[in-house]
Amino acid sequence: MDLPFFLLRTIFKLIVIVVQVLVVLWFLWVSYDIRLYPIKDFGYIIHEFDPWFNYRATEYLAEHGLDKFFKWYDYESWYPLGRPVGTTIYPGMQMAGVAIWETMKKIPAFSYKVDQKMLFPVKAFYSTLRYMGFMRLPPMPKAINFVPMSVNDICCMMPAWFAVVAALFCGLLAMEVSPYRSVNAFVMTVGIMAIIPAGLMRSVAGEFDNEAVAMAVICATFFLWIRSVRTPSSWPFGVLAGLSYAYMVATWGGYIFVLNMIGVHALMLVGLGRFNSGVYKAYTLFFVIGTFGAIQIPVVGLQPFRSMEQLGPLGVFLGYQVLAFCDARRRSAGMDAKEFAVFRIKVFVAFGLALGAVVVVLLPTGYFGPLSSRIRGLFVKHTKTGNPLVDSVAEHQPASPSMYQAYLNLPLDYAYYGGLICLWKRTNGVYFLFLYCFVASHFSGKMSRLVLICAPVVSVACGVWCGFLLDQILEPFLLLLGKKGFKGSAVAIETPPVSNSKPQAKQKNDKKGKEKEKEPEKPKKKAKGSNKTKIELEEWDEDVRPGGMAQLKRTFKASVYESLPGDLMDTLKEARVKMDNDKNWVLGRAFCVVVILFAEWNFGGLSRKVRTFVNHADQVARSLSNPQVVYQVQQRDGTMLKVDDYLKGYQWIDQNTPKDSRVMAWWDYGYQITGIARRTSIADGNTWNHEHIATLGRTLTSPEKRAWNAIRHLADYVLVWAGGHGDDLGKSPHLARIGNSVFPDHCGDDDPKCNKFSFYQDGSPTPMMARSLLYKLVKNGLAPGVKVNENLFQEVHSTKFGLMRVYKVMNVSQESKDWVADPKNRVCDAPGSWYCVGQYPPALEKLIAKRRNFAQVEDFNRGGAKSAYTRMIEKEYGGGGEL
Repeated sequence: MDLPFFLLRTIFKLIVIVVQVLVVLWFLWVSYDIRLYPIKDFGYIIHEFDPWFNYRATEYLAEHGLDKFFKWYDYESWYPLGRPVGTTIYPGMQMAGVAIWETMKKIPAFSYKVDQKMLFPVKAFYSTLRYMGFMRLPPMPKAINFVPMSVNDICCMMPAWFAVVAALFCGLLAMEVSPYRSVNAFVMTVGIMAIIPAGLMRSVAGEFDNEAVAMAVICATFFLWIRSVRTPSSWPFGVLAGLSYAYMVATWGGYIFVLNMIGVHALMLVGLGRFNSGVYKAYTLFFVIGTFGAIQIPVVGLQPFRSMEQLGPLGVFLGYQVLAFCDARRRSAGMDAKEFAVFRIKVFVAFGLALGAVVVVLLPTGYFGPLSSRIRGLFVKHTKTGNPLVDSVAEHQPASPSMYQAYLNLPLDYAYYGGLICLWKRTNGVYFLFLYCFVASHFSGKMSRLVLICAPVVSVACGVWCGFLLDQILEPFLLLLGKKGFKGSAVAIETPPVSNSKPQAKQKNDKKGKEKEKEPEKPKKKAKGSNKTKIELEEWDEDVRPGGMAQLKRTFKASVYESLPGDLMDTLKEARVKMDNDKNWVLGRAFCVVVILFAEWNFGGLSRKVRTFVNHADQVARSLSNPQVVYQVQQRDGTMLKVDDYLKGYQWIDQNTPKDSRVMAWWDYGYQITGIARRTSIADGNTWNHEHIATLGRTLTSPEKRAWNAIRHLADYVLVWAGGHGDDLGKSPHLARIGNSVFPDHCGDDDPKCNKFSFYQDGSPTPMMARSLLYKLVKNGLAPGVKVNENLFQEVHSTKFGLMRVYKVMNVSQESKDWVADPKNRVCDAPGSWYCVGQYPPALEKLIAKRRNFAQVEDFNRGGAKSAYTRMIEKEYGGGGEL
């Protein structure tokens, strides 16, 4: 009788496994395919602003190699200062791109014709799936072709490739935190992460930005970390977690989030009484390997030992070494709970005094760096940082409830249920999930761009809930086919005297890492109020630790169990056993889950919600597919029109201006000027030098003649975005405000927001704006009475729809241009060094002398004076105190 049930159960399991594998593969394909709209609609075009710099850097790395890349001083950006790219870039994404490119070159091109007769069963299967409503099925090719891709094409495709990796590791993360490590939770999380709009934000094809690769590495690092602390013997995964983190550091400045998440979790495990030799080894390996890799990245250097936002995990690492020392002494000396507690207090007091002495010695020397304005803005109550440049960036503004609804959508509604399910078995990974939820919700509320870090945790929590439901659906059928059900286990805890001369260790032959208990020969009936059993170690426990949080928790749990009626736990246990072993109960469960599922799917609105979510994700993917330099608009007759003004404008500059031309524009467009137009830009999105950007902002918002006096020494052409809807006039108040933060004579300290430079309610410009160069360049010949002085600036190109206008600067100072180009006028950090900073030409000395250093604490520029804008923000939000 058992054999037929065994065979049926095995066949059923195999069918489930095959379905799970096929569904995961389909989800991974969907994750890839939904991100390909830009390629299908526009071809292989890099998107937006920052990705153009990343692509240009990848090209440079591919052409010159890693050594020259790290010594690359780019004089085509941040003119006339230049930028040391090698020491100011996170190169992980570029290194991955070049590695893929080099690998592809080594594989010869090939073409394999697929026999269509072999695909007949697959076509029939596809027809059935389409009839059932399945979308985005992988195409059935007539031939399999491979041709090595160009660097540009690889950079366009990498976001979609790494999105697949992110979905896969996110699924593993869900399986690790779910009760009993549900494979269905893994499957469903992969599917949710594949299309959740927050995950699409920076990962559509062409969006070659740091986050596109970083999200995959974040998910990998988090999974490997919680896997390393699953059991005391899981610590070798800490090596992989450290390596993954090291690459995370090389990829994105958001590595600080990853480091602190793991550091806080490691500290949390101590507070939960779960510190042991396995956790110690895992965190030590993670920190040592990860930090060693991090300091190899030039842009990071020694920041892990100096930066305020990274000192916390360093403190946890040092504290772990002290805890490990205390544990070693406990074992060797056989201390009891009281002795161990006293000894540990003494050691930590000594450690605290020594650490305090080091801080007191180093603090006056300026060794420790302060929090950057962006990081500082994540912790203050308000959303203004006091830096007008940072405050001007839209993605640094707080996320609204509508944004959460748009980018997290349906999974967010069910994520809470997944969190409740995780409470059933509170593993180390579950506490990490709760920590991730708190941190992601707080920081995304402060900065809208960080909504993307909510994608993994919401996908995991919702996936756990969906996986739990699927498990409950399948479980009754497996039980009917002969699977062994729940038989009962110890649930209560006693607190016996602990002696550590011979620590209680787990038996190695227990596959689940739990100590096997010997059953009493004659079970005795429990008296009312008595629920004591022997202590059962969980998989994350190593031994019964005396003293500290572990013993406090045992004592508290024991008191809770003892306060319950004596037969309550037995009654609950008997009911649980009956649900799994009584055939009538199992049949009832099977019937109930089928009825509930059918009713919810057809009458409860679940199918409608799922379809709505899938369609919404598809719409978001389409909306993100416009590369910005090219985009589509719908005309009145319903047809789609492709607008490529920006791309054509940059291409015109590339084809019609001298190769050594310098193009001035607001810093937003710097990366596109160097990446598409291939000309020298004045500033770009790196925003490393506030004073230089303020000089640019002041110049563009100054009266025409005054602006020309400076521009003729810096640029050959001036480029503006026009045409309304996000053009330069819409941004211009920010330009004036940033300029005023360094040049207080621009708007004046009495007007820190530069309200003098703005529009009236009727849309007309204020006198200061009307006189400005920027207004005249944008509105030249379009607004009544607005005309550029052609003796100063001559319009040489306007794109088809007028979205970009290019002006030639008249009477350019060749003397200043030659002076800047002369290597003798660059300041090197050492004779013969590659690190040589350009200087402003002598003709601009009077202008530069008017600048007031801006107090950028993130650049250690503590000697700078606070601008009127900064003081205003402090007064408004901090009551006059420090931000």
